[in-house]
Amino acid sequence: MVENVLLKRNVAGLWAGVFQSLAYVAPAAVAASFFVVEASVAGAAVPLTFLLAIIGVASAMYMNYEFSKRISHAGGYYAYVSAGLGPRFGAFSAWLYWVNVLGALVGFSVLFFAGVLQPLVPGLAGNTYGWIPLAFIPIAIIFLLLYFGLKPSLYYTLIGSLIEVSFLIIVSIVIITSPQTTNSFAPFTTEGVSASQLGLATVYAILGFVGLGSVITLSEELGRPKRTVPKAIILALVIGAVVYVLSSYAFVVGWGLNDINGFASATNPGFIIVNKYLGPIAMSIFIIITLNSFISNGIAEGNAFTRLGFAMSRDRILLNRRLATVDPRTGAPKRIVIFSFAITTALSLIAGLLLKDPFLAATVVTTVNGASLYIVHILANISLPVYGHRKLRVLKKWLPFALGPVIATIVYAYALFGVFTAPLNGVDALIMIIVIVVVVIGIILASLIHIGKTREEMETIGREIEA
Repeated sequence: MVENVLLKRNVAGLWAGVFQSLAYVAPAAVAASFFVVEASVAGAAVPLTFLLAIIGVASAMYMNYEFSKRISHAGGYYAYVSAGLGPRFGAFSAWLYWVNVLGALVGFSVLFFAGVLQPLVPGLAGNTYGWIPLAFIPIAIIFLLLYFGLKPSLYYTLIGSLIEVSFLIIVSIVIITSPQTTNSFAPFTTEGVSASQLGLATVYAILGFVGLGSVITLSEELGRPKRTVPKAIILALVIGAVVYVLSSYAFVVGWGLNDINGFASATNPGFIIVNKYLGPIAMSIFIIITLNSFISNGIAEGNAFTRLGFAMSRDRILLNRRLATVDPRTGAPKRIVIFSFAITTALSLIAGLLLKDPFLAATVVTTVNGASLYIVHILANISLPVYGHRKLRVLKKWLPFALGPVIATIVYAYALFGVFTAPLNGVDALIMIIVIVVVVIGIILASLIHIGKTREEMETIGREIEA
């Protein structure tokens, strides 16, 4: 019997939850880097892809919104899947969600951070192993904050993300209203963009919102979670949508519609644009905010990763139940934090050294984590109407549970189709093989999850824990 299986209650409120989600989304890091990927596919129509993405993301968040009003559990998505499809699917989802958050933490917050910073550091730029000491910067900051409890990490992400969002909005308004800028409605049209290009770019734009629902993993620790978490999801979606549409439009017209190919091929075009319109001091601030965006993102991912790991340990899914302990003073699940620190460090080093390039390693790891998340979301989307039918037997009440997530399910299925139909060579083949291995491990885990458990213990997987 393990003591302290309950996480500390009422640690924070609504806005801490909102900025947990926004920190995970990392809008400054996306604006500084991901807009380039968008432009390389959709040209000047980057703002349009984000408008379309909002529809898909709203569909995805509908499932989070409805479940979070009814279930508060640190396991997040796997608790939702368990509620509708049963404990075996819940265990399968727990494994995939765990892989997803670990991959996001390693790929985006550690390896991408090290890769972006390395060229800027004299003595490390050009060194094959120069990224390694830089990788320990986010790792150390993230897990030091997590070790001392949820509250310090939430304050960090709240302040950092508030500065990040405010800076992007101010910069975008300055660019749009500048006499140097030729504003146009063209970025919101399909001019010069095929349907396939627009579809692919929209899938990429949706990836820019990944992590928006991460606040669900903190639901056991936030005050009045069944009201706070749904509100946090809506507010984070609205703020993220405004920032992305506004900043993507500003960056595209600020660069110039006649040279959009130059934007797509430039190194750090976001920094160049800010320097052009606001000068080198603002550009330096943007660089610092962008680097901090990776760290804030990692803290938000670390919060989700450790809470998910705590829930899996408590439910005895893959992890030993002895890890499910809570520090009585800080409320931190310190054993899980230490375990998470060790596995994040190990995977970061292994991936970077094996692929001999932090950017390439980050690409592989983040693609695998994305594919894992797509499967989890599809299962949770299916789980919602099953759960709703059982709880709400009147058709008009539960039918929205089935229709609400449909768009998101189609988009995620399309993204998975892309992963499994990529050319069987090089990096794409490696990604597909890893995804298949991850899925097979999940199936085996789900098949064996009953071993050593009573029927009652199986039924408690993903079940809300009462104080």
